[in-house]
Amino acid sequence: MTQPRAVPSPVTIPHPRGMSVVTVFAPEQKLRNHQVTGCVSLRAFRDILTELYSSAEFHPDMNALWDLRQADFSGILPEDVRELMHVVVSLWGRGGNCHSAVLVASATEFGIVRTYVSQFGRNAPCEIRVFLDPVEAHRWLGLGEATDVTNPRPRPPLNA
Repeated sequence: MTQPRAVPSPVTIPHPRGMSVVTVFAPEQKLRNHQVTGCVSLRAFRDILTELYSSAEFHPDMNALWDLRQADFSGILPEDVRELMHVVVSLWGRGGNCHSAVLVASATEFGIVRTYVSQFGRNAPCEIRVFLDPVEAHRWLGLGEATDVTNPRPRPPLNA
């Protein structure tokens, strides 16, 4: 088993459909920070989640911050969201002892994402909450206000 890196490690997972996820693993903070950008598609997200959850750095008990503020979900249908939920539950394998904060850009996105999060029910892989304010998300994850995990200095994502 390899030791986790001490410095947050950016991992860019681009997808040929114009979507990318930049993930920074910060084991010392017990955190995965995911910044999603571009036009989101079911196939792209499924591929990216499969790669993420099979990564050697992934640990189901790590907290997660999903920053969706630069993602375009306009092409996602309700049945796509249900499929993504199924993918998350099946790939995760079990409920983790963690928190997952989802950061969105608008009140409309906040309501929509909360509705879908509630559909996980008892199958949720961890406790999930939706936020408009990054400071509140940081506090809920136990990071405090000064931690800046939403703007790490990863290498730029590859765009397709």
